[in-house]
Amino acid sequence: MVYVKSIILIIILLFLITFGVKNSQPAQLNYYLNILTAPIPLYSIVYVSIVIGIIIGMIVGVSSRFNLRRKVRSLQRETRELREKLVERPGEQEEEKGEREV
Repeated sequence: MVYVKSIILIIILLFLITFGVKNSQPAQLNYYLNILTAPIPLYSIVYVSIVIGIIIGMIVGVSSRFNLRRKVRSLQRETRELREKLVERPGEQEEEKGEREV
């Protein structure tokens, strides 16, 4: 399995390197208010965009994971409280049966 991952990683790296070589022509980004950047190689714009997308995806994933952890803790607490009530009840039911029979 390690070899398969290594081969896939090498293929991806070769793709990224050849993409960078084939798209090295300079490009300028035009922002709002006519703000222009210095000429940047096209491949770097693409790579930066991919990295920013990955970072945003990770942030969204981490925040949802924290929300899920909070929900799991709350449900575990509720389960524990219900089990404690369930353990207390059989004793109460036996006492009630004893009182009814007398």
